[in-house]
Amino acid sequence: MRALLTTVTAALALGLLAGCGDASSPAAADQTTTTTTSEERPSKTPPEPPTPSDVATPRPPSSGKPQDPSDGEPKVTIGPDGPVAPPGLTEVPVSQVDASALPEYYREYGDKAWVHEDGFTLEVIAFASSGCSGAEAVLIDQSADAVKIMLRPLDQTPGGRPDDSICTSVMTPKPVAVTLDQPLRDRKVLLSTGR
Repeated sequence: MRALLTTVTAALALGLLAGCGDASSPAAADQTTTTTTSEERPSKTPPEPPTPSDVATPRPPSSGKPQDPSDGEPKVTIGPDGPVAPPGLTEVPVSQVDASALPEYYREYGDKAWVHEDGFTLEVIAFASSGCSGAEAVLIDQSADAVKIMLRPLDQTPGGRPDDSICTSVMTPKPVAVTLDQPLRDRKVLLSTGR
């Protein structure tokens, strides 16, 4: 549903922009541009405020921190043999991940972390309290030496899933992502749990 809404919105925006840039339209013919040189005096009338079609759409910076690098969806998946990281993600060395504060059920995946190509997005595995609920990673603190992340399960909605499927009451691994202020590089990743 979200993809359909995004596609429809993008198509409408492109149609609107295509019609706005046509110089042969009557609206474009009515617009005049005034330039001022040192010999001319500027007009006393204030300039007209820009219309929505005149305002440029913001673009992500060409360098520096991406505006929304993770798009909210982790790229790592859980396969039958464990986590599967697609191309573009690099596994963080185990020596750089401190999972000592995690409960026993995290031992299988607790020391695994991946960084995206941009260096700002970090993925780890959190555990949901059931097959129907989710989990999240909360960025607690960042310094020049370490990144502290709290992993926590999200509450299950009352009544189970809307499609009436059965919800298992077992801790379920879920990939989660956080966005850092600076690229991870060699900083230590400190993982803990909480609510």
